[in-house]
Amino acid sequence: ENLSYYSEEMEDCANDYAAYVLELVEVAKKNSSDPVILIEQRLDYSRFVESGFGTGDCVIVADGTLTIVDYKHGRGILVEAENNPQMMLYALGALEIFDGIYDIETVCMTIYQPRRSSVSTFTLSKDDLYQWAEDTLTPAAELAYAGNGDYQCGEWCQFCKAKHDCRERAEYNLELAKFDFRLPPLLTDEDVEEILGRIDGLVSWANDIKEYALQAAVGGKEWHGWKLVEGRSNRRYTDEVVVAEVVTAAGFDPYEHKVMGVTAMTSLLGKKRFEEVLGGYIEKPQGKPTLV
Repeated sequence: ENLSYYSEEMEDCANDYAAYVLELVEVAKKNSSDPVILIEQRLDYSRFVESGFGTGDCVIVADGTLTIVDYKHGRGILVEAENNPQMMLYALGALEIFDGIYDIETVCMTIYQPRRSSVSTFTLSKDDLYQWAEDTLTPAAELAYAGNGDYQCGEWCQFCKAKHDCRERAEYNLELAKFDFRLPPLLTDEDVEEILGRIDGLVSWANDIKEYALQAAVGGKEWHGWKLVEGRSNRRYTDEVVVAEVVTAAGFDPYEHKVMGVTAMTSLLGKKRFEEVLGGYIEKPQGKPTLV
């Protein structure tokens, strides 16, 4: 069996998620003798968004309450459930299936993100959800499907396929040029605050442009004033096993001997055993100051 993608952390996250879902099921049983529990359920909300559908990680339906749970394994971005459009779309899709069968009044949406130690829940009434769909969702979806409406630049751009050549994103980030990139002492406090709020997006956009141009050049595209060259590389062994044997035969020790890092040691011992054996020898130094 191929376990090359296995990690104990992922197994722990999956087990904790399953335990959390089972807790929700027990709560649902208090309100309904036979709640419906669906895993990886296709949710069609095309009545509100043309051709719209998604997959609900977990859907629990009981009299009075519809619960949607979305598992997110990533740790890069903390995702909140409050007014989260994806979760609200999934809830609409679930209502399309069950609203006529169960007397649903409340919709509860949870994003379970274990690697950020986050369980974010947002609850609203079914009527409020339908009102959002009518007033906000459907009009915006119709504009987008027709190719109209206004482009909006924001942190979501990092997930867009057009992030590297989107003109709206370029214009948004190039607005910082109005400061002429003056040195900070020549900027007002308000200027610095505005730049701080947008500089991460500027750096991300610039890196996306560089990566896009590089991959295009590798594929054969020529950029005027630029050429593709071989970057710096470091020497490496062609066969570490043979190297170790040769160095040992020469009378030397080819291995480094040092204590494993915390992550590697946790993988070796297991999370529970690690805490039992080494919990008293772990510290977390104060982090480097950063502006958020």
